Amino acid sequence: MDLIYRYDPYAPVTPRQIPTTEAAVNHLLEGNSRFIQFVRQMQKHTLDPSLKDPIVMPISPVAMGLPLFEGAVLTQAPFAVVLGCSDARVPTEQIFDQSFNDLFVLRIAGNVLGSECLGSLHYAVKALGESLKVVVVMGHSKCGAVTAAVDTYLSPEGYADIAYTFPLRTLVDQIQIAVRGAARTLEQYSPIFQHNPELHRSFLVAVTSYINSSITALELQRELKLRVKNPPQVKFGIYDFDSLRVQALPLESGAAPQLRDAPTSPEELSQYSSEVVEALFNLPDEERDSCRLTMKL
Repeated sequence: MDLIYRYDPYAPVTPRQIPTTEAAVNHLLEGNSRFIQFVRQMQKHTLDPSLKDPIVMPISPVAMGLPLFEGAVLTQAPFAVVLGCSDARVPTEQIFDQSFNDLFVLRIAGNVLGSECLGSLHYAVKALGESLKVVVVMGHSKCGAVTAAVDTYLSPEGYADIAYTFPLRTLVDQIQIAVRGAARTLEQYSPIFQHNPELHRSFLVAVTSYINSSITALELQRELKLRVKNPPQVKFGIYDFDSLRVQALPLESGAAPQLRDAPTSPEELSQYSSEVVEALFNLPDEERDSCRLTMKL
């Protein structure tokens, strides 16, 4: 299989135009769709050696945010801030098929908020506000930080190793709010989990990942409204390893990528938690199993 990056210096150059939040979100979701298409096409070539067509990816230095001349320094002008997890398997720019100068990326285990993280966000919103159109919180499936928080909730006696490590404890403790919310929402299905604690753990990790991102989005939207005049909208979603898709609810295969507005109240957060659980249980069996598997971190 040949993967070819092709640059035509005589092709017309179209500058990036993202004037609104809606345009920014669409640009991110379209990028995620391109990423999925590229990976699936690569996988298809790998499984079928008879396929000979190369994958050609046209590029433009201007569209990629690269300087055209030696010594030129571009003005920083990202159209989105993305707060994501530090997991090495979740490369933010690649997932959204974005390039240099497109995204202002912050990554911290469990995509939680801390003072340094908020400081960077405040800088981005205030200093880069002219180009910035949206802030996105992106969690992911099979998250190690979320799993640690769930295991601490289910087996408090194992918390000692974390308790004496202040930085790690800070991360896990922040996610506990989402764990408790997920546990309450799953209570209505307790008969299903009564004799299968591992099944309960798997569902709890899957649901917590969604709720954790929504809580961070809610807190971030409140923080920006307090500190920034005319703050950008905050959206959130989860990157799913199996589908390669960014989504705000567990979705069936083939569904389009999606982001969701940050909740604005505890009531909206509670309603969203119920939607996540309902969507998870409404998936076909094989897709539900894939979505909730969390053991291979």
